[in-house]
Amino acid sequence: MHPLALRFFTHLSYGNLGTAKTYSSLVDDFLKFLGKDYDKATPMDFTSWYSHLEKDREFKSRRTLRVAAHALKKFYDSMGKYELKGMIPVPGAGEVLEPKWLPEEDCFRLIGKIPVLCVAYDLALRIGEIEKLRVETLNLKIGEIEVTRLKHKDRPNKYNILLDRWCLEIVQNYLERFKIKSGMLFPYSVSTISATFRNRVKFLGLEEGYTFHCLRHSRITHRAIRELEEKGTVDIVSLAKFAGHLRADTTLMYIHLASKYLAFRKR
Repeated sequence: MHPLALRFFTHLSYGNLGTAKTYSSLVDDFLKFLGKDYDKATPMDFTSWYSHLEKDREFKSRRTLRVAAHALKKFYDSMGKYELKGMIPVPGAGEVLEPKWLPEEDCFRLIGKIPVLCVAYDLALRIGEIEKLRVETLNLKIGEIEVTRLKHKDRPNKYNILLDRWCLEIVQNYLERFKIKSGMLFPYSVSTISATFRNRVKFLGLEEGYTFHCLRHSRITHRAIRELEEKGTVDIVSLAKFAGHLRADTTLMYIHLASKYLAFRKR
């Protein structure tokens, strides 16, 4: 048994011996699968291990995978690695309904150079948040704009977010072309914006089931993918702030999606 798994077993054996054996055995398997220092693990490593359990260890139910996840959380908690503990995704008790999202290249095809779709994607906006954007809060020099996040009851819900350079250029051209200097950045109704999105989906021949909200799901997932590729980990606090999430659990879902995508692409 791996020395750290044995140490973990000793730590747990003061309680339920059966749980200690089960958890330490799972941690032993993970550490051997990981092949590097336990504190260097990334969300993608956790997701890849789940795939290993399903394929090679024949963990067929979500319940057994949840046990494995809780064993890891308990292990990292015992080692004082609370940030890593928080990155461990826990498979749902039943079927996991993952949000629909599109790869980055498909998203750029979908939004084209349509200003309202570009900004909605770049800022990961809910469709109702678009009407909250004001020209007066847009700083064209640095590309920063105030975003009002919905679903925040009795809490501060305004954030200043930077537009990516490509998106800022599209917005600048849009403002100059239509000579918009104040008021709503996009003076369109929700139904008009939604129809614009649906027409693009139909024009590109994408499968049915993609709603406007998939732009938000896609953008958050893409940011997580980029961080995992560049740094091997994701700054959950920064990603949660960008997305306007009040709970880290919500942000973890996107990190799980990103990890799963990268693990699949490596096959």
